[in-house]
Amino acid sequence: MKVTLLLSILLSVSCLVVAQVLVGFQGKFVSLEESGGFVEVKELEKLGLTFVLSERSGRAYLIFEKKIILITNDGNVTVDFLDLYEKSARFDGKKVLIKIETLQKILDLKLYRTAPGYMALLDAVPILRSVVFEKNQLKLNFTGFVSEHMIAVRTSKGRLTVEIAPCVSSAISVEPVKITSGENSVKVELDLAVDVEPVIVTKLEPSVLVFELRMPMLGREWLANGVYWQQTTERIGNKEVLVNYLWIDPSIVELKPAISSSGIGTMESVEIMVAKNSAVAGVNASYFDPGTGIPIGLLIIDGKILQTPYGERPIFVYTYAGTVHIERFYFDLNVRVGQLLFIVKGVNTVAQGEVLIFTREFGLQIPRRDDTLYFVVENGKVISRGWVGKAPERGFVLAISSKYERYLQEVKAGDPVEYVINTNFPYRIKHAIEAGPLLLYQGAPIPDRNQEKNRYGGNIARANATRTLIATTRDGKVAVVVINDQSNSGGVNYDELVDFCMSKGFYSAMNFDGGSSSVMVIKDKIVSRTPTGWTRAVPVSLLVMTKSD
Repeated sequence: MKVTLLLSILLSVSCLVVAQVLVGFQGKFVSLEESGGFVEVKELEKLGLTFVLSERSGRAYLIFEKKIILITNDGNVTVDFLDLYEKSARFDGKKVLIKIETLQKILDLKLYRTAPGYMALLDAVPILRSVVFEKNQLKLNFTGFVSEHMIAVRTSKGRLTVEIAPCVSSAISVEPVKITSGENSVKVELDLAVDVEPVIVTKLEPSVLVFELRMPMLGREWLANGVYWQQTTERIGNKEVLVNYLWIDPSIVELKPAISSSGIGTMESVEIMVAKNSAVAGVNASYFDPGTGIPIGLLIIDGKILQTPYGERPIFVYTYAGTVHIERFYFDLNVRVGQLLFIVKGVNTVAQGEVLIFTREFGLQIPRRDDTLYFVVENGKVISRGWVGKAPERGFVLAISSKYERYLQEVKAGDPVEYVINTNFPYRIKHAIEAGPLLLYQGAPIPDRNQEKNRYGGNIARANATRTLIATTRDGKVAVVVINDQSNSGGVNYDELVDFCMSKGFYSAMNFDGGSSSVMVIKDKIVSRTPTGWTRAVPVSLLVMTKSD
């Protein structure tokens, strides 16, 4: 069955209720929302045109080259004070809209239809000059400029089809590439001579279009030193599933959690986290409260504690030595203020607690409560007392219940404050993510598996669901796995995952959050198949990062 894979931006556009109009002018493109045959004038600034609005006079001006277009709130459009187009504009508050056909005449554009089916107004049509296929890369070279909105891509077993419209071609077909020209359209078909459907990553420059073909289903595909990707269709518990693997050597690359760029308490897609951190790959990680966006469970990034443990759940650890571990261990955080020692009840949380800590990574305003004392700490010392909305860059805000006020009356600026950590984990933790359930431990199913299932509400362990898991091997390597249902069963359950991990020879293994959160991203491409058809924003991901020198 053929699956249409449009560029990611086309997918987002197609979800809009209003129609889209692509305007191309002097090598620049802008996609405009069409409303009743009108488009917004200000958006044309993206094409290099100048837009000026005078709310007082009810006039707007659009300026390009030596032309001045006057737009008045009675709907008239005048070009160079000579050519008049009546009822060709509309004022909607601060928005000024112009009729599409009037814009076409003023800019001297021609009307076309793009390959995905959008209206296009262009001053020139690109010419396909050559097509080259080598080293699993299909490269299309153009004279003129191409927009992503002009391209439709389809894949099937052993074949890649690219349609560009509007476009003309002077390129010659050379096996295994076939080029077919239509009326203002060009179709490029690539025969791969293998019985697999490729995964496509598209790169577009103004006059060059490149498709990287990835076929991890034929074996492990190299992504970076120490990182391989594999995609297979397998049977787990008599269900057909799509399985994406990342095979990782943690001594060569780093496995690092990432939070939403707006901080804890906010969420964003794994694709954005991968892109912003220039990661090789990434998957979703921590569980979280969907109401607040706050992660659930221990979270440590670069040695900094951003969330405290939830309790008795497994923790994935990446140490400063570059070793990886999946363990259940205790981890208590205390804070010493002068000679006083307090047990910390939470870090970066909106929940109430007698002793809380807020770091700079907290993305919300620190809660202000009348029954709480606040101490601002920087570089290990108190710098002020009293509530502040945001923690300092190199410190934190310590919030302590006023029931302890008599013990804290003498605390002043300059007094030392430090963390005191109690744990039975023997190595220095650089990164840590708590999730679960625990699937395997040291090469065997865990003896308390029924209790482990009960530690997770909502029937998480027993239900069939899409799964993200992480596993270690006996030689210290890591496998990150996303399993997607292919047979409308909903996915796999805990016991089936245990059998799967045993069959792969994993040493220890645990789940991350699953269901609609599960996703695997390779650079700029989602390679897993989400059960909802869309990707969910999450607060925490696990990224595969190349190590700096």
